[in-house]
Amino acid sequence: MKQNKTRFGRTIFLALSLAGLAQGTLAQTFTYNVADLCLGFRKTGDYQENNEVVVDIGQASGYVGLSIGTTIAVPNFSPSQLSPGSFTSLNNLQWSVTGYTVTGTYPNYPKDTLWVTVPRSSANVQSTPPTRLRTSNQQTIVPEIEGIFLGAQRVSIGVGVSNQFNTPFFEQESIVNYPDYILTDFMGGINDPTEGTLQDTWPEDNLEITTPNAFSGSVRSDLYEVRPLTDAQGHPIVDPHTGTNGPAYFVGYFQFNSNGTMTFTRAASSTNSAPPPPPTLVIARINSTATISFGTTNGATYTLYFTNSAGLRQPVANWPSSPTTIIGDGTTKQFVDPLTSANRFYQVGAH
Repeated sequence: MKQNKTRFGRTIFLALSLAGLAQGTLAQTFTYNVADLCLGFRKTGDYQENNEVVVDIGQASGYVGLSIGTTIAVPNFSPSQLSPGSFTSLNNLQWSVTGYTVTGTYPNYPKDTLWVTVPRSSANVQSTPPTRLRTSNQQTIVPEIEGIFLGAQRVSIGVGVSNQFNTPFFEQESIVNYPDYILTDFMGGINDPTEGTLQDTWPEDNLEITTPNAFSGSVRSDLYEVRPLTDAQGHPIVDPHTGTNGPAYFVGYFQFNSNGTMTFTRAASSTNSAPPPPPTLVIARINSTATISFGTTNGATYTLYFTNSAGLRQPVANWPSSPTTIIGDGTTKQFVDPLTSANRFYQVGAH
């Protein structure tokens, strides 16, 4: 049932929203945009309390676009909203940050890009970056992250009155009153709801970090931008930050303090100073036309070179080339070559 609720959530919430209009504007309900980051707090197991909390902390681009080394206060919640407002204390409190994109909604980002936090086991040591997955894998994760936002919106509509615990950015979720829409329904694992695995769609370790039993000082969790490794057609996607098909990009880290405040520090390079790597080509031929697809690095210039079997002994720089070039933006691009010979080989140069 839970999966159906997520899949048809937009229709359900639209109907509820329209019904709410007939009652007048009683509340400013929780709202969100695609590519917003969602901060979630909960307690589970022996430490479970009456509420969970979801906070919209703004667009992912606002964090990725910060200058290197910049530290900002994470917005849209106050310490008192957390404790004593929602939890008796900040001890044994699990938290994470997630976000997602869908088709055509966020410029320069491919479909099914994810943002997730990975806990640090040592405060001053970066966690291991997650592995980027194919679009077909990452698209199964998106509905769970979206479900966190939609669940908070459903609770907000149900509460019906604006107060400090029901705002456009902050939602306190009663476990008793809204058991089917709380954070745990989407963040928790199927086999173990205390684990932050997004209903076991996230294949790596727990995404949540937990404060100690007697919390003092601070805990840190790293934010990663996880672009798909390939697009829906199987074309490779080069990460424009790193210029590679390697692991997810380290954006920076969140620090949650025992006084209830949170900061974010931009701690990774936002540009790629190394030469762009040679792209991996996917070549398709239909009749007398060849299409050469390849992943690009942001800002790199790509040139198509071609030759016949007799020219393979020559340096690629001496091969004939296409008169047009392509500027990379981190997505998959294509050269189209009208074949004049079946005996043709291709290389794409990048600089």
